[in-house]
Amino acid sequence: LTAGIAHEFRNGLATIHGYSKLFDLQALPEAYRPYVLGIRAETDSLSQVVTNFLNFARPAQLTLSRVELGAICERAADEIRADVLALGGDVDVRGTFGAVEGDEVLLRQAFSNLLRNAFEACADASVVPRVLIESQLDPVQRSVRIAVHDNGPGITPAARESMFRPFFTTKRNGTGLGLALVQKIIVFHNGRIVATQSPRGGACLQITLPL
Repeated sequence: LTAGIAHEFRNGLATIHGYSKLFDLQALPEAYRPYVLGIRAETDSLSQVVTNFLNFARPAQLTLSRVELGAICERAADEIRADVLALGGDVDVRGTFGAVEGDEVLLRQAFSNLLRNAFEACADASVVPRVLIESQLDPVQRSVRIAVHDNGPGITPAARESMFRPFFTTKRNGTGLGLALVQKIIVFHNGRIVATQSPRGGACLQITLPL
């Protein structure tokens, strides 16, 4: 029901955004241009919220194949590397990753969200970002543990209890759906995700997946 309502909201937002794009900014008086740009930006932002909610609410349709986690994490690191370097920081990938039976698209989305969160936590706190993806295999449990560390402000114990709930966010412009979606993806792969304090002083999001 809520996914259906969200879908209707998205249709309305698309119409509003479409009409705003019909305005020729150069033909408008200069004083009115920021208002049109504001309409476009706000509908873009709300559309992203609705899209995230639909992704969270939609039942997962897994397309399973052998997925090399090292390649997934390297690609996710590449996606934020330019932004990290622009602030004088670094992003590093270390350890042994192994392979899992999983949905490559969904796993890539999960790790991309985690790394983007780590970078934004540092950037919002005006800290030079140091992001580390570290992995190790557990041959006894036949599992892999992948930790995403940052040197941002960290996560309070109270926030750790709620951070995976839909719409909970500590960001000023956050939707509160990114980590909820990450947890959903990991659980669908028979894994788990926990938040702890990183030795780097920031947050550590640790994922465990069966090999």
